[in-house]
Amino acid sequence: MEVPPAPLHRPHKTTEDRQEEFLALTAKTPVDREFRAAFLNHKLLIAYTHPHLDIAGRDRAVAQLAAGLGTDVLKFLTQPVPGGVGYGIFYNSPFKMGWGHGTSFSYDIVCPTVPGGNVNTWLYLTATNRSGKGVEAFVAYNGQGTPHFRVFDWARNDHWQTDCAFTVLGNYLTAMSAHGHPYQVLPVWNSTWLLSGSTYRNQVLLYNHARGGWDLIYQYDYTATDAQQKNDWVGSWGPIVETFQSAYNNTNQMGALGTMLISADNSGHWGGWALLSASDSYVRTDNVGFHLVFLDANNAFTVNS
Repeated sequence: MEVPPAPLHRPHKTTEDRQEEFLALTAKTPVDREFRAAFLNHKLLIAYTHPHLDIAGRDRAVAQLAAGLGTDVLKFLTQPVPGGVGYGIFYNSPFKMGWGHGTSFSYDIVCPTVPGGNVNTWLYLTATNRSGKGVEAFVAYNGQGTPHFRVFDWARNDHWQTDCAFTVLGNYLTAMSAHGHPYQVLPVWNSTWLLSGSTYRNQVLLYNHARGGWDLIYQYDYTATDAQQKNDWVGSWGPIVETFQSAYNNTNQMGALGTMLISADNSGHWGGWALLSASDSYVRTDNVGFHLVFLDANNAFTVNS
């Protein structure tokens, strides 16, 4: 099956393979084990408190996550974990499962260099491409320190892969305007598609504005079933602001622009890129202080507090 075509909204010359470069950068980055543990536990919280799931659906989602992550659900349920989803977009169930042999996702993460306000622990700007064994390619804040771009691969046992500070991403961080306001953004493209038989490929690219093309920074091939890719709760969220505090105030604007998806049918033929629509998704907010600045039919938003 062919690779997905490049997103239409950015000029694209050729794709360059920068995997070795990003592996070397990641190897130099100290491992934050506390962050990793919090990331996993927090996904359980988001599933457990999801307002669009009934009790049975909630329990299935939590059980799927716990099994995949090797997490103790009882321990999670007996410890305080504040926050949740500050604001974000989740896919409707038919759209989440509505692809054949491939799904691909592109967006521009609105990511200020500092989150501002009272952020004093982790905060993520993350998304999935609908696949249950795909990746999260996301921006992570820890207080007011230097943000990191990270890749978490749901298909692997060693989930944590790319980890690079913003200080080395000068060719990828760029500026965009929306509603008359300039924003710093990080353009991300991540895909999952069937190569042959039961072998899938996960792939993450960043847009290199210095040369005008997408750079391949991460790739992984693995075995999975169609049911694992489509029936798991993982893959149900589009762009979200994932939070860890009980309340936020005076934060800078953050969010997502130009959220687009493309699907391959059961014959492996890719369709056309299209903006995420309100008919295929819905908004979730857990009321921790974030306020909507603007929302464009579920494909673009920013929030602050």
